[in-house]
Amino acid sequence: MSWLRTPVFTRQLSRSLDPRHDYEPQACYSSFCKHWQQAHEIILKSQPRQLHDDVLAVANHLEQLSTLLELEARARETNTVATSGACLEHLLSENLLDKLYEWGNSTGMYKNAVRSEQLKLFGNLIIHYSSQVLAAEPFLRPLLKLFSGLRNELIPLDQETQLVMVLNHLCVALMQNIEFVDLFFLTNHTQTEAKPEFIIARLLLKFVHREGPKGSAARDALLLCANMSARCPQLARCMLEGDTCPVLATGLSGLYSLLPRTLGDNVYRLTADDVNQGHKLTLFTDSVEFCNAVAQVAHPSIKKQLLDLLYQGFLVPVMGPALLQSGAPEQAAAMAYLELVLRCSTQRGLLRAVLHFLFTYEYDGVKLIDVMLRRLDGNTQLALVSLSLMETLIDLNCEDVMIELVYKYLLKGHHLLTHRPTPPDPDSYRDAAMSFLSLSPQCCFRPLSRTRAWVDELAMSGRRVLDLRRDEERVNGVQDGIAMNSLVQEIKFNYGNPNDTLFGNYHAYLCDARFEIVSRALACAHWSSKYDTIILPKPEPNNNTKETRDEPIPTKEQDSLISNCTSGYDTLKTSDTSEKEPHSLTSLNEADEQEQQDVNGDGKDRDSLISTGSDSDKNEEFVEDSFRMCFLKVDRDYEEVPVIKNWVAGGRVSPASLIGPLLSSLLKKAAALLESDVLSNCLVTGLLGKLCAAPCALLPGLLLPQPHTQPNVPSLYQVL
Repeated sequence: MSWLRTPVFTRQLSRSLDPRHDYEPQACYSSFCKHWQQAHEIILKSQPRQLHDDVLAVANHLEQLSTLLELEARARETNTVATSGACLEHLLSENLLDKLYEWGNSTGMYKNAVRSEQLKLFGNLIIHYSSQVLAAEPFLRPLLKLFSGLRNELIPLDQETQLVMVLNHLCVALMQNIEFVDLFFLTNHTQTEAKPEFIIARLLLKFVHREGPKGSAARDALLLCANMSARCPQLARCMLEGDTCPVLATGLSGLYSLLPRTLGDNVYRLTADDVNQGHKLTLFTDSVEFCNAVAQVAHPSIKKQLLDLLYQGFLVPVMGPALLQSGAPEQAAAMAYLELVLRCSTQRGLLRAVLHFLFTYEYDGVKLIDVMLRRLDGNTQLALVSLSLMETLIDLNCEDVMIELVYKYLLKGHHLLTHRPTPPDPDSYRDAAMSFLSLSPQCCFRPLSRTRAWVDELAMSGRRVLDLRRDEERVNGVQDGIAMNSLVQEIKFNYGNPNDTLFGNYHAYLCDARFEIVSRALACAHWSSKYDTIILPKPEPNNNTKETRDEPIPTKEQDSLISNCTSGYDTLKTSDTSEKEPHSLTSLNEADEQEQQDVNGDGKDRDSLISTGSDSDKNEEFVEDSFRMCFLKVDRDYEEVPVIKNWVAGGRVSPASLIGPLLSSLLKKAAALLESDVLSNCLVTGLLGKLCAAPCALLPGLLLPQPHTQPNVPSLYQVL
């Protein structure tokens, strides 16, 4: 219908009119009535042979009506004159929208052209008069008729954008007037039953996986529907019984199948530029972030169904085989996509399901995380992508993840020459660092509350300090500042070219290191354990070998430690799988529903998956005080227990069995720094730096200078 064009002049006029000078209530009302009278006369006298001219004339009058309605609304918003909304009242009293709808259905081949004009008028009314028209029958009845007619029709492309924008504005209005949600339930009659259907969500599902502004607006609107479902049980039931969750899950699987099978050269992590430059990758990322957002805000029943479908319909059957396919380039690409999914997931969104898949699902009897750890060896692209995946997992600051990757090996203490409840502590080095820190001027200290806000802001954006640019307009609420100004007070620095990132600048590097240490200390502040003790073995005679057997002492403290470490651990450890389906997330969602009630050992609220420390009620005034608190030492007398060297049958064992495959691979790579390329070395040293920043004595006791370890266990000090 390219011939049907409403005058551009009218739209330009509506933008240029100033209600403070150009609005006169009586003249506006008279003009409105006149335009509708002329349009109504054309509708009544319309003949099939002259529909072309009639439709064009009615469209022009409708454009004038929209302009006058907008002018009246803008005048009411500015409060320049007292107006009662006479144009709107006339539109509703004359039943204008219903008459227009009925005439449009009789226009035959011009039906879509009239429908486009209806959508424009509806959109204008929702934008400017939402609270007044939502519950008005003269507005609601024709709108629902229009939506019902579009439910099972193939919508022309030029109407899709108009429809999506109307639905988007309608969802925004309903969020502000949620009591009107019940008005948009229609009865869907099937061969067996009649059930209610939320027509807005039904129409939006057609566009959630589209690209461009149309798809973005549809996802935003459907996300608002998911948000409203948390407060409206009937809406939650309708979305649950409809196709909302299946469409989201199957769409994600379909978009994943379109991604490239291999990565470009020297690509080890998909950056924002990679996503923006890859059309299919952009669609996939948008879909993942949308599913994550829905899981965060939707009703618990919708979240459970969505996570189940994503787990059983995407992660296990689609991503699992992709990660285990033959060919190193294909494996590297699949791991990069998994790492991207992790970065797009949040604690209350998809993160639980993704971690559950990564740490518990087995292929041919081997856990997926064990397969990923085996790929760390070497300097290939696959090894680099594996390092990037481990870095993302560590950056989650998730206690359960760190248990699986590191602490479950170190807690046994088999890597030490002697068993002590407390591992060796590099006191002199730490005390020197504390003394140096105490020399900092007060102006360089950062208030704890502001630092928490800064940490949360970077975590939400997925960015690092060094990724920021000098010309950032706003960083943590500071105007005309740069990233580093959020870590110190009232200090200005010159970072050279404002178009360059902060890489290569020494002060920026120091501030990034400080941020790494502080953010990790805050994140680990409310873990269930400090991980500063090891589980002592219980000497027990063995009649066959006459050696001591490695068994933990069943003390009350130890039982408490283990129970704390495994509480809320359903995402990573499942002991009752015999009563549930192999891939069921029932326990996962049960834990999620009760996560607000979880309490740690000292009586403070603790999240069952990730402890961020953002809600702590600590009394320290500055971040530096919080950092020092992590390393307060308690003087205790312990008896050292010698470890029998051949505690495992066969005698000497590999370092991976003593300290875990992750630490073993990292230390092995650190020993080969001189033979490796710069990129690999940066990833390795970056990972080791993150581990050293953990305020848990078990890790620094191994990585920092002079640990008392077994001869076959390398330490970072020995390696360097």
